[in-house]
Amino acid sequence: MARSALRASTVVVCLLLAAAATVFLPLAAVAAPVLKEDMTGSSVEELQRRLTEWGHPVEVDGRFGPLTKEAVKMFQKERGLVVDGIVGAQTWRELAKSPSLVHVVQRGDSLYVLARRYGVSIKDIMEVNNLASDVIVIGQKLIIPKKPAAGDDGDLQPAASSGTVYQVRPGDSASVIAKRFNTSVPALAAANRLSDPNRLRAGQELIIPGWQATIPRLIWPVKGRISSPYGWRTHPVYKVRQFHGGIDIAVPVGTSVKAAAAGKVIESGWMDGFGYGIVIDHGEGVTTWYGHNSKLLVKVGDRVRQGQIIARSGNTGVSTGPHLDFRIKVNGETINPIYWLP
Repeated sequence: MARSALRASTVVVCLLLAAAATVFLPLAAVAAPVLKEDMTGSSVEELQRRLTEWGHPVEVDGRFGPLTKEAVKMFQKERGLVVDGIVGAQTWRELAKSPSLVHVVQRGDSLYVLARRYGVSIKDIMEVNNLASDVIVIGQKLIIPKKPAAGDDGDLQPAASSGTVYQVRPGDSASVIAKRFNTSVPALAAANRLSDPNRLRAGQELIIPGWQATIPRLIWPVKGRISSPYGWRTHPVYKVRQFHGGIDIAVPVGTSVKAAAAGKVIESGWMDGFGYGIVIDHGEGVTTWYGHNSKLLVKVGDRVRQGQIIARSGNTGVSTGPHLDFRIKVNGETINPIYWLP
């Protein structure tokens, strides 16, 4: 009888040990390798995925390069570990913890709304979730990265911290509201995920993009095909994933480039990868940028009027073909020009 009880106890212990091994096997399997710079393989891919989930996005390519090492060091510093860029048992243990909030997209959600709700930037949400555009759909699961630490510069869009909520009144239309707040119908639609902005109901609450009071009425600087939109893309020259802070408008070399709004020229000259570029200050933190030109027709300090020809388009700087790289910045942060052009 005692022998049977002993056998039964042994079986129970073995089952418990097996269950424990099952629970901890994934962590042990992940934590086993010590990873260093220049290593490759599936363990490096797992490391890169976990770093991205923790808000330190890197390309998941299975190569432990300098960018991955820098992300590891930032994570180690954040978690109070030894900052050496080497992924050992302690670093794996911290990486295995739950890093981020997962949000299931609901009706009315947009990246603008989520950024404002969670206090993070649109750019970071796009980066962590590997989004090529700012379009999201109901039911989609999005990782919401951690908020920047206190004192961190972060990369918050102005919209993430300073939106206005407006309650639709009887007789309101999207165009009336856009005009009232000096914004655009596409911007309203994007901020509120409106499938049809012309169908509003009285009492409905709309988020008015936070920069609406500062954006002047703009015109297109050139007319042409958009060859590269705003957002994440694989850089056509460097072949790495980067955030494109403007829109590329394909036009022949020598096309007249016009000022999108009146303002003061604060930069005019060679701007490295941007080629021959111009920056116009429109006041209240708003600037427009015009890059890859072949000839500049204005100089720093000039006052320009809306529609004035300021340059001839070109293919200078880091460029694969003739086009104008047009950007809008508010307090140093880019916004999607498409929402602000007629």
